Amino acid sequence: MHQPPHPTPPTQPLPQRPSRTPFYVTVGCLSVIAGLVLGVGGFFGVRVLEGGGGTTVVENGRGDGDGDGAQPTPAALEETPVGPAGAVPLGSSFPLRSSAFDADVEVTSAAVDWDASAAIMEANSFNAEPGEGNKYVLLTIEGVHRGSSDVSDTYVSWIRTAYVAEDGTEHERAFAVTPHYSELVEQEGVEAGGAFLSEIPFELPEETEGGGHFVLHHDGQTREEGVWLSAS
Repeated sequence: MHQPPHPTPPTQPLPQRPSRTPFYVTVGCLSVIAGLVLGVGGFFGVRVLEGGGGTTVVENGRGDGDGDGAQPTPAALEETPVGPAGAVPLGSSFPLRSSAFDADVEVTSAAVDWDASAAIMEANSFNAEPGEGNKYVLLTIEGVHRGSSDVSDTYVSWIRTAYVAEDGTEHERAFAVTPHYSELVEQEGVEAGGAFLSEIPFELPEETEGGGHFVLHHDGQTREEGVWLSAS
């Protein structure tokens, strides 16, 4: 910005002015406080004390506790969550009845590889290429068999699975050899009280990068009666 000519010649001493240090200190402190309020409020939300002594986190006008880009926190549940309204985040722990095991299974963790085509094709040369415009997505589950009897390796699948897209389109699991095929419960079986691994592939549109739900349910149950895992 163009500055007007200085009213005092450069060789002439400037007139004495009263110190403005207290003024600048005050302004600086107020600026810092305002910055903290705006910055913390904008990025992390404001905690509002509620009547019962609990708190809720307000994020960008939302009171659900999830900020933009934040992942839901996995939960450890004692009862089986049921249906879309009871959907839980991936990684949650919950009991699940398996008709194949004739016992309960505790699902201890879950993860998703949204671009598993290369890994699945490398796992076995007989795996079919995904269709045009599609890719393989791989859901991995670790569980604990809570039954009192060992389970042999004769089961094709210990649980029925599907992926339900955000628009409601349902995709059944694909059948392909997965990267840890030899380690899976379908191959190794599991002892009573033992842990096991399961990999479940799906063939989904290439643009699928999250959203929707994975649904786990045993024979005789409808989709709505199964466990819904949020795929966000």
